[in-house]
Amino acid sequence: MHPLRLAPRPLAAGLVALVVVISIAGGGLDASQLPDVPIPTDRDLLRDPPFDRLTLIDGTVLFVDPVSPRPLPDKEAIRAAEAKEDPPFERVGGLLVSKAPDLKRDPSENAIVIRTQDEEPKDYYVKITSIQRADYFEDILLSDALRRANSSDFDRAFELVLAVQTRDADWRGLRETADRIALLEGRDALTKGRVDEGLRLLGELYKRSPEYPGLPKLLAEGYSGRIKSAFDQGAFATGRRVLSELRSLAPESPEAAQMEQRFITRARRLAEQADDLTGPDRVERLAQALRIWSDDEEIARQYEEAFRQAPVLDVAVIDVSRRPGPFVECPADGRVIRLLYLPILADTTEAATLGDRPDQLAAELTSGDIGRRLNLRIKEGFSWNDDSRAIGAADVARALADRALPSTIGFDARWADLLSRVTILGEREVEVTLRRAPLDPAGWLLIPVGPAHAGRDGLVWTPDGPRPIGSGPFVLGPLTPRTARLDRAEVSSSGTIPIARVEERRFSPEADPVAALLRGEVSLLESVPLARLEELGRDPEIRVGRYRSPRMHWIAIDGRNAVLRNRSLRRGLSFAVDRVELLQERVLRRPLETSTVPSDGPFPVGSFADASDVAPLGHDPLLAKMLVRAAKQEMELDEIELTLAYPAIPAARAVVPGLVEAFAEAGVKVTPAERPQSDLEGELRRGGRFDLAYRAAPVDDPIRDAGPVLCPGYLAPTSSDGLGAIASPRILQLLLGLEQVQDLPTARDQVIALDREARDELPILPLWQLQEHYAWRTRLTGPAEEADALYEGIESWTIEPWFEPDER
Repeated sequence: MHPLRLAPRPLAAGLVALVVVISIAGGGLDASQLPDVPIPTDRDLLRDPPFDRLTLIDGTVLFVDPVSPRPLPDKEAIRAAEAKEDPPFERVGGLLVSKAPDLKRDPSENAIVIRTQDEEPKDYYVKITSIQRADYFEDILLSDALRRANSSDFDRAFELVLAVQTRDADWRGLRETADRIALLEGRDALTKGRVDEGLRLLGELYKRSPEYPGLPKLLAEGYSGRIKSAFDQGAFATGRRVLSELRSLAPESPEAAQMEQRFITRARRLAEQADDLTGPDRVERLAQALRIWSDDEEIARQYEEAFRQAPVLDVAVIDVSRRPGPFVECPADGRVIRLLYLPILADTTEAATLGDRPDQLAAELTSGDIGRRLNLRIKEGFSWNDDSRAIGAADVARALADRALPSTIGFDARWADLLSRVTILGEREVEVTLRRAPLDPAGWLLIPVGPAHAGRDGLVWTPDGPRPIGSGPFVLGPLTPRTARLDRAEVSSSGTIPIARVEERRFSPEADPVAALLRGEVSLLESVPLARLEELGRDPEIRVGRYRSPRMHWIAIDGRNAVLRNRSLRRGLSFAVDRVELLQERVLRRPLETSTVPSDGPFPVGSFADASDVAPLGHDPLLAKMLVRAAKQEMELDEIELTLAYPAIPAARAVVPGLVEAFAEAGVKVTPAERPQSDLEGELRRGGRFDLAYRAAPVDDPIRDAGPVLCPGYLAPTSSDGLGAIASPRILQLLLGLEQVQDLPTARDQVIALDREARDELPILPLWQLQEHYAWRTRLTGPAEEADALYEGIESWTIEPWFEPDER
């Protein structure tokens, strides 16, 4: 029988005390020794009670409560002292045992009390020199942490190290183990492609232990690989940032010098190419060079000089045009079309009809035959931007006739119903004959005019291929899904140098155009999310303006889907929407404002078309469920599933998840689908089918805009059945009746009736009207604090050169 089981610790002085001899290497182990510590497989090191493992000189292994002191005294020193005293111990098996009265000093000296972790724990006096090996709980934790790290289980490894730190923050080997695990985790992250995470971990280790074995080489290789990857992908700002981090960690690193030279070489090569370019092209090439390496003072000087001669304006927009030509298919087209093509009439005012507006082609508009015949006289002095010829009656006649041909891009079904014929009376005179007298003839002539010699797509064949040829102050350059370029058509003769090029950029959903404006990456922002107005207002380098007309937001409904023709369902969807909560919490993130409020119909609040007796649309989740359930019973359906298409604009992104959730609670499953705004609006206006579609637009003239607001395909060809999208026969009747009205009082009454009927018929789901804003950096001079359109007055804008420096 083992001697330990013969002699339990006495409870009174004078009884036999068992003393066990131990061999120990001192305190905690360093990281290189940790793998030699055996790890118990039957214990949870973080949940089970802590323990030490003692191996006796006869090979017996004991699991005991943590011993004290920690670590134990050096065994060699104890043996030397005992050799001098020659204590009366006798050997029993693998132990040295003596009776307490025979000891020459206190029995606790050079001995410890241990408590076994058996089913029945027992206490013993144990001579330190009678123990072959002591594995401390801290060392076992560290050893297991390192084993876990070698198996890429870094979360568990971190927990084990943290447990040691909690027990004794100064335990020998703790820091070395933590550093080793950091090295392993950093290397693992680099190997698995998580480069930024790996470099962060290795960088933190470098700050603690710059000479850690293998770290400088691994760090340099990791940073060099990250820089090279960013460089090859064109992410030069990221590459420079990583290079700066490497420089701060290892200023003399040869890898840093090599990577820096790659940036410098590429930038200077582009700067050399810029020597062969002029105007905005030279500015853009030098800007590319600075985007690669912004610290080159000579390139920066050349850039500033070139920029002052040909200023370039970078603009962050919601979306870019998809197609060149004199057509307005989407909001992006409407934003730039006046810069590219002059309209017949600039607006419907008397000054325009008399030809007093300089930004239009018409010299005069007169009418006869009780308003059924319009005579247009065209101004002299306007030519196409390719200098091919002057703009004349043939161009205007072609623009008017094409709008009545279903095969053309700019087809307008309502104009086709109205137009009888277009006659050219001379080089500068056109006669338009109509089937009936329209309410506002000038309202039909606010269209851009392209060359008569262009193709059906609006492009003119040139030696360089088909190109859009316009008459405005700018010409359209290359288009991509994310960028559009507009170049000034001719140099201004004024003393100031105007904007020579406009570069529009659509940012990806993951990017942040507001941050781009704050950084200076762009100088003009088309649309500011309302929740971030205060943020921009605090920046002294930013100015914020607002659009004069509020933007109406609503959900269009496609009545060609038989399910959506059910009025109970439309009412249920409307009652499901908490307009106030969504607007305040998700769009504004502040209380409601005077010009930003929930809407109860298709027209702006406070306009003449906003019927005063229409009650606000309510939110009643219980009633919404009841109406949806009634609709399902009426149509004998178990489930209703719809798709909600929405544009990639800030307000829609903010509220669509809430709308989907509200509809689901009412009993309708709605699947959201984000689309670029230009793609979505272009498809809707061509009469494309949908279920639900989030839309936003200003409603400047309720009489003229009522049809396109209530029916996305109102102007689409008959073959698309665009009018079939109107879910309510009553609303369709009122719209068609509005087309026949010939006096303003009756038209106003008809529009008010539309607003009143839309409250209950719900051909659309009104949401809210927003007072939207644009913003620009102060280096851009010219934008007004209030405007109808983004580029209003751009002919006189100026901008100072500037380039975004790297953060230091």
